[in-house]
Amino acid sequence: MIDITDFLDELAQIDWFKNCGVPNEKYHMIFSLFEAYDTWGQQTLSIWEPHAYELEDEAAEKIGDDEIDEIFAAVSSAIGDVVWNRLGDFLTRRNLWEEAGVLPEILDMVKRDISWACIERILNVNRFYTTILNIYKEGYFPCSWIGVYPSGQAVVM
Repeated sequence: MIDITDFLDELAQIDWFKNCGVPNEKYHMIFSLFEAYDTWGQQTLSIWEPHAYELEDEAAEKIGDDEIDEIFAAVSSAIGDVVWNRLGDFLTRRNLWEEAGVLPEILDMVKRDISWACIERILNVNRFYTTILNIYKEGYFPCSWIGVYPSGQAVVM
């Protein structure tokens, strides 16, 4: 497997969801997990999926499908528990436990985003998922996009 130790170490420094619910004029803010998942879900897929498909094709050619699978597994293992716990902290802080039913889907979204960001790093490209990683690093949950990337604005919690 490609050495992603430095990338995983970088992830360990993220203060996941720290600023969720804290207004930021740079982003379009929402304040509900239900809104993130239900209201913005289709928009998210329409923006995220083309970037993932393009990146997957490029990565399959350059590093292979098995390597992609190993990266996804390594990232998932490295961040799964901490992201899950931080999601719980966020729900407590914002009094959103009635919305906890979507947590498994949110966790999967985070793992997917971060895995693709890792692959961008390996391919030495700075594209969509690197932008999404940077939003996570700021302590927000990027849940959609308004406009055509890279123009427009991220929708975050």
